[in-house]
Amino acid sequence: MLALQLLDSQLDALEGRRRRLPERAAVEAAAAAHATHAAERTRLEAVIAEAGAAIESAERAGVELDTKRARLEAQLKTVIAPREAEALMSEINGLAAKHGELDDGELEAMERQADAESALAALADAEPALLDAVATATAALQAAEAELDAEVADVRARRVDADAALGDAERATYTSLRQRYGGVGIAQLDRRSCTGCHVDLSPMELDQVKSTPAGEIAECPNCSRLLVV
Repeated sequence: MLALQLLDSQLDALEGRRRRLPERAAVEAAAAAHATHAAERTRLEAVIAEAGAAIESAERAGVELDTKRARLEAQLKTVIAPREAEALMSEINGLAAKHGELDDGELEAMERQADAESALAALADAEPALLDAVATATAALQAAEAELDAEVADVRARRVDADAALGDAERATYTSLRQRYGGVGIAQLDRRSCTGCHVDLSPMELDQVKSTPAGEIAECPNCSRLLVV
């Protein structure tokens, strides 16, 4: 059972290494950088679209104001009464002020659009390097995982032999202990310490464990795992 436990512990350790591979962190970092890049691209595209819509709206409103102003100016030429002329001039000046505001808003929108387009072009230039980083990190991770897969395959092959050496009762006991104790049901005595709970045995406990009759397996007095001397 100890041989099987050691192999299973080795498999557990290999899976732990798989989860903690630095190459995996590198892939995650490269992917996160590209995701940030994509999010910024989406934001800039939205800015460009919003600015374009604002420019079109300003242009349409400007045409309407020009049409109205032309109508009022034509009307002004036919007016004789000073008060009516003054009212028309006031309205024409108000339209001119609104047109000026529209022009200012359109200019700001054009500047936002130009800035966003420039930033978007820079992002496009940067994206190939980000994609290369993702591809390189992914290839490195695949290579590292392939090495681990080879180690896992070797350990699993040896585990088949170790498992076959057990009787049904031993296999059932081992499986039950492994589940009960979170993967390590069979421990070894390392000097005075149990490799399962890592607690030192007292001199009396150590004597009791070492005096276990031949053919039997002692139990750790602290964690109750089977303890191989």
